[in-house]
Amino acid sequence: MLTSLLTNRILLRAIWLPWILLPYPLRKRATSAGIWGLLLLKRAMGIQLRHAPTPTKKLFTLSFWGVPRITSEQFTLTVDGNVNCPLRLSLDDLRNYPLVDRQVTLDCVGGLRNIIGTRGVSLAALLERAELMADASTAVFHCADGYFTTHPVKDLIETEAYMAYEINGQEIPAHGYPLRLVSPGKYGYKWAKWVVRIELVPGSPMGYWEQRGLPDRAWVGDLR
Repeated sequence: MLTSLLTNRILLRAIWLPWILLPYPLRKRATSAGIWGLLLLKRAMGIQLRHAPTPTKKLFTLSFWGVPRITSEQFTLTVDGNVNCPLRLSLDDLRNYPLVDRQVTLDCVGGLRNIIGTRGVSLAALLERAELMADASTAVFHCADGYFTTHPVKDLIETEAYMAYEINGQEIPAHGYPLRLVSPGKYGYKWAKWVVRIELVPGSPMGYWEQRGLPDRAWVGDLR
């Protein structure tokens, strides 16, 4: 697992360097063309036809900044921003919510696919308890490694997104443990790992990779 993580990180950075050096308009066009090409390759290879669960040892993951070290004892999830009742929840608190237990498909924008079993807590349940203000239209997911991404609240509710604390029945740090977002139908970079804060804000701010040229809403198949 450690060797795979290091290899994937080196590969990601090797792709990132020439990409980020492009002027933004050209980078957006190159990104759209790259996604389109990978979609065609994915179809040619039959990846979109794969529905069998991915064995844990074969799960693919990318981590640009490495895997942060977080113990379940020190972990806290904060839900704040434009809410009436801010929350601070331990992992035990989250486990006391009704269980979400689902098999889901995670598609990487790079063309790879994981089909995983997940267990966690409904995001709608957390947002309901936090009592969102009327102008809280976007959720910003802040991660322990400094990464952040954003989702329209309506997307999260409509797709029944949730926060997972188990992948394939295991607590796997490389795949986001203690807590990661599961966002069905969206590319993997929207499935924030090691989430420590959910901030509710007005407007439509973009996340880290979206600011740099990847599709903003990031539905699987989006080109821009």
